[in-house]
Amino acid sequence: MRLIWIVGGARLGSLVGLPKMKNYIDDVFKLLRFLETNPSLERLQERFPEDWTLAEKLLAAAMKDRDKAKLDQLMKPLDSMVKNTKHSSPISKQKARDLQGRLIRQRMTAIAIERYLKGALKDGKRDHFTWLDRFILRRLFFTRQHRRKLVSNSLFRVLWPILRNRDMLMPLAESYGIYCFYSKSFVDGLADLIKSDRCLEIAAGDGALAEFLRKRGVTVLATDDQSWSGKVTYEADVEKLDAKAALKKYSPSVVVCSWPPARNGFEQYVFSTESVQRYIMIGSRHKFAAGNWPVYAALKNFSMRRDDGLSMHLLPADFGGAVYVFDRNNNARENMQQYTDGTATR
Repeated sequence: MRLIWIVGGARLGSLVGLPKMKNYIDDVFKLLRFLETNPSLERLQERFPEDWTLAEKLLAAAMKDRDKAKLDQLMKPLDSMVKNTKHSSPISKQKARDLQGRLIRQRMTAIAIERYLKGALKDGKRDHFTWLDRFILRRLFFTRQHRRKLVSNSLFRVLWPILRNRDMLMPLAESYGIYCFYSKSFVDGLADLIKSDRCLEIAAGDGALAEFLRKRGVTVLATDDQSWSGKVTYEADVEKLDAKAALKKYSPSVVVCSWPPARNGFEQYVFSTESVQRYIMIGSRHKFAAGNWPVYAALKNFSMRRDDGLSMHLLPADFGGAVYVFDRNNNARENMQQYTDGTATR
């Protein structure tokens, strides 16, 4: 499970103070490293029984009352702490323990919800979703093998407003390593950006985007290091290569990546590959959610723009998806600074 799920949208870095006195933030990072090993719910229950007792109680209450605010408190454990923590204050032992407890309960809750939603989608006899919701989810977004469909724009406009549990879609999708859905309009627009150049998709996951682009006439190779094999089903046409190796092997003109993890270690190789003239990053309007923004900020030979016209065709539109286009040039520094410091309007 990705780190962004762990922190629920808050910036852990803002909790790290100047270490004039003992700072227990290292204990928190040790826990984060453990959680990034994707421990099972059973392992978490065994190691943190008191946290599971509390998490189970809070989750049951939120589900029973259909209280979104209670659920947000479980799924976004850092939000209130960030608001009440001074940037210059180190983390005390008690605050570190509190934060660790919140993160543990968030992961437990996320896994429990993931299992709940998977069961609801697979088993038509269960009552977690209405029959109509199950029908709409399958008709709009998923094949019978739970792969993404290329979403029909017209069908989406008709069926999406009817779906009762819209807020459940993305947690359900993320349980299968899916972080957005592509409409026909989106794939058409993306194909126009790629044109006829040699294209490589890195961190391609299940390979759905490359498949949609090929049907649109784009020549694209899909690659992934396949390190998420427990969560993502990799198709045969997704070559097992990490980004660095794939870039070296194929020397592409255009590179595409959908939802690269925040502060990942591979996007830097895109910009250092001499053949790359354009990089298209599909991610989020929120910098904490995807992409390596410190790397973007340091770029000197690429310009950056957010393509709002294309971004609006990522579905669901209200989840904050965004498309960023990086083009190689020699006068990019000023343009790049506007985006990374937040002053750009487009």
